[in-house]
Amino acid sequence: MMNDLWILIGGVLVLIGLVTSESLLLIVGSMVVLIWLATKIWNRYAFRRVSHSRYLNRSRAFIGDTVEYSVTLRNDKLLPLIWVDIHDTFPEVLDLPGAGIQPSPMEGTRRHTITTSLLPFQQVTWKYTLVCNTRGYHRIGPARVRSGDIFGFSSGEARFDQMSHLLVYPRVVELEQLNIPAENPLGESKGRRPLIRDTTRFAGQRDYQNTDPMKLIDWKASARASRLQTKLFEQVVSLNVLVALNATTSEQPWQTSNRRLFERAVTVAASIASYASRRGYTFGLVSNAVATFSARYISVPLGASPSQITLVLEALATTGPFTMTSLASVLKDGGRSLPPGSTVVLVTSALTEAVAAEIQEMQGRGYHVVVVYSGDSQSAQGMPGLDIPGLEIPGVQIHHVGDALDALEKDESVLAS
Repeated sequence: MMNDLWILIGGVLVLIGLVTSESLLLIVGSMVVLIWLATKIWNRYAFRRVSHSRYLNRSRAFIGDTVEYSVTLRNDKLLPLIWVDIHDTFPEVLDLPGAGIQPSPMEGTRRHTITTSLLPFQQVTWKYTLVCNTRGYHRIGPARVRSGDIFGFSSGEARFDQMSHLLVYPRVVELEQLNIPAENPLGESKGRRPLIRDTTRFAGQRDYQNTDPMKLIDWKASARASRLQTKLFEQVVSLNVLVALNATTSEQPWQTSNRRLFERAVTVAASIASYASRRGYTFGLVSNAVATFSARYISVPLGASPSQITLVLEALATTGPFTMTSLASVLKDGGRSLPPGSTVVLVTSALTEAVAAEIQEMQGRGYHVVVVYSGDSQSAQGMPGLDIPGLEIPGVQIHHVGDALDALEKDESVLAS
């Protein structure tokens, strides 16, 4: 940046030129003064009324989806910007084909760079197609905009702190793709499946019986038939399902997590929750995984509302492969609120002795437990208490989905590793 010494030099040259009648000194001195004034004006007004914005056509998506993404820069003043560099912080796990992407010193991020120029009152928009290839809660921004004066003597920078957010849900697959039996995949049985009337599904009427509730009498139909008629509704299954995601991929919770195995478990948990939602079950989610930008483990209470699956998928989207406690401890807390006879579906890529003991304890409290093992199909043998594909727990059905996940991992368009 030109300092104030230049104005002194320019003034001296102009003064000498006037005294000595040297036109060259007068011209050079005047040019120095004008350049100094232009630089001062640019430094003061360069980023005034300059705005930067981003646009995402949606804030939520699934893995494999594409999102319309655009960046807009506007110069709403008379002073032009001869050159402009935009450096926008961008998640490294998202793809932006056709964009200028550079490494960033910040872990987990890259820099989306754009170089352009802006005339007075000009607005420029760059449009991209953002590819969602990794689940998670992704933040874009902040952005830094650099520019300089026309002479190249000085440059300045403005920071735009506005953030854009994109939530990418985990992948959901059909349970048949995981080689989980289509018939009663959660171990449902008639004795564990109480039937309730769905008053939104009218099935007809019949003659009134003494055991029928008065509120089910169809008075209009009774008047037409000259005898009492009872409304009939479809009977649906009411099953309480708690999906328990074990974020621990090693023997001890504090040991390094295997990100690939963790992502496999998240995919399975999301798929089971989606199945429970389609079946009309009351379901929830609990995990010892820590939510992104939070210090608490994941917990979604049991519910049967249409928005329940959204809550569960959002929770799974924000989970990170980090744990603060064991799943056994989380199950003890979450198990206290479970109704008797509920089904606990444990999704884990590591079967430890502690988890096996907790499963047996929950069985003793009257819960039906189903285990879905999402570890590698050829897990190491001979490691006591850790990753035992052949582990058997009396009264517990264990689904081994490692082979199915291995096959899905080979196709990147089906499962992101």
